Amino acid sequence: MGTIKVKYTSKKQLSTLKKVLSALDFEFSEEEFKNPSPSGDKWFENPKNLEMIDIGISDLKSGKKTVLTKELQKELLGL
Repeated sequence: MGTIKVKYTSKKQLSTLKKVLSALDFEFSEEEFKNPSPSGDKWFENPKNLEMIDIGISDLKSGKKTVLTKELQKELLGL
């Protein structure tokens, strides 16, 4: 079984899509998208961007990456 995500811009589109899916005997559910950005930045609406963030967090937790703090910057630059 697979999953698809569909963006709609109006209630009419949503209603039509639900009718078509029901008529074709598809199982479907609705999930409200909540933008994780406090400012509502559209960049966070792209699933690929969110995936990059999740990968980065995983890399930090597993030790593959290091947080570049001001202290570490100074140390690396010999300042």
